[in-house]
Amino acid sequence: MFLSKTIWAYVRPIVLGLCLLIATATAPAMAVEWVDLDVGGTQVRTILGLPAGPGPHPAVIFNHGTGVRHHGYEESRRLGQMDVAHFTDALVREGYVALAPIRPFKSGSAYREKGGSVGSNADWAEVVERGIEVVKAAQAYLAGRSDVAKDKIAVIGYSEGGNVTLWTAAEAPGFAAVVLMSPAALRYSGRYWLKHAASKDRVAKIKAPVLLTLGENDLRSIRKVVTRRLVPNLQATNAGFESRLDYPGDHYWFHQRRDDFWPDITGFLAKHLK
Repeated sequence: MFLSKTIWAYVRPIVLGLCLLIATATAPAMAVEWVDLDVGGTQVRTILGLPAGPGPHPAVIFNHGTGVRHHGYEESRRLGQMDVAHFTDALVREGYVALAPIRPFKSGSAYREKGGSVGSNADWAEVVERGIEVVKAAQAYLAGRSDVAKDKIAVIGYSEGGNVTLWTAAEAPGFAAVVLMSPAALRYSGRYWLKHAASKDRVAKIKAPVLLTLGENDLRSIRKVVTRRLVPNLQATNAGFESRLDYPGDHYWFHQRRDDFWPDITGFLAKHLK
């Protein structure tokens, strides 16, 4: 028997409220807040996501690309570019403490625009140098929290953040897993060009297992270094290395969290952190 429109008008709010209550009760609880990381005297705004329970939990640092650094967190979202919180929220739902520093360095003097890059080699070198400092500060912050398993801290980086992640992983011991999402070449950064980061001697210093993801239509500057140098050298030196280089998109396709690649990343993290 169907409810009359009059009865449904009274019942509908109750039904919707019950649905919302059920959805809330079944969804994993999490808390998201902003914290500041002190990086050489600069306060770096950082997203902190916490899963339910006292822990200790495994943790993941997420490093964004140039667009977020240039535009800022809120403007990047407004422009339809990377929404960092979509990634941290997804990590928290998987049971990880998620930390995503919003790197501010050289935001107005080193960035990408149509037709090329803006900024000097020195500017871009500083972008990577300060980025490495940020990741090390994030690692230290997580290791100092009682709700984090100190031996289960991973790091993910996309584009510029992937370049920074690769350099940091070779310098900073203690990561349990490393994920590189289409790491930017940054040839204009001089000594921090991806080609140098991908040298055999340098990647041999990375003790954590590495996952590398790339789009089939990714930037030629990235694919060239990745296929000729980074992949062969990681295959030779990293026992836990995994890669997929043919995801159905280009470099900017990784701006958004997608079902095509995200389960591969979370599966890799679970293998080494849980």
